[in-house]
Amino acid sequence: MICTGPDSADITNVNRRLALVLLVAFAVPALARAADTDPKRQLTPADERKAAAIIFKRTDFTTGWTRSSSSASSGGGDLSCAYYNPNGSDLTLTGHAEAEFARAGVSSVISCADVYATAKDAATAWSRTVTPALARCLGEFFERDAAAPGMKVRVLSHGRTPFPRVAPRTAAFRINVKMLVTQDGQTTAVPLALHLLVVGRGRAEAGFLTFASQGVSTGDLHEFGKLLAERMKAAGF
Repeated sequence: MICTGPDSADITNVNRRLALVLLVAFAVPALARAADTDPKRQLTPADERKAAAIIFKRTDFTTGWTRSSSSASSGGGDLSCAYYNPNGSDLTLTGHAEAEFARAGVSSVISCADVYATAKDAATAWSRTVTPALARCLGEFFERDAAAPGMKVRVLSHGRTPFPRVAPRTAAFRINVKMLVTQDGQTTAVPLALHLLVVGRGRAEAGFLTFASQGVSTGDLHEFGKLLAERMKAAGF
């Protein structure tokens, strides 16, 4: 047998490592995480239910996708850089939900939703966190924390991308990455595209981060974004 790259078991392990890193970085209140700059948490049952109603469900995906049981406490570090460390300590979070779905191969979708005490708090969180520096910092975080024995990650490019205005606040980013996976003395380069979309309406903010070895189609990204925006509106925001 001629070895042309990592086998399916190795790819699955790579996928889990990448997903855990990105879940820690993304599925947290207000996108940015640092213990002394977190929003105050005054969670209410009503807003917890609203947040849970917004995020993706298993039925949103085709056959082969499964919901992961991993959580943000599984590893990784704070998403902060010297040039990007938003402070949300003066804001109040009243609802939060997150979910991750994956399928065989290097592909995963992570979604989360936050509900704030006031629309002003939500708008302020957006203005502080959803900036071009977010994509740059996320890329650096990914490059650093996704590294493991037999795997190196290099960020090739990052930046904001055009996206339909599916909600009053809408922003999309793309990060292009190359993974170098070494197995039995052979190194294989695996291209990876990360897409980040964030939408906001009233007191709510939601988003998803998806990565795949072949990228995600523009049509699928638009459908994902529209779905989050529709659910946010249906939840009363």
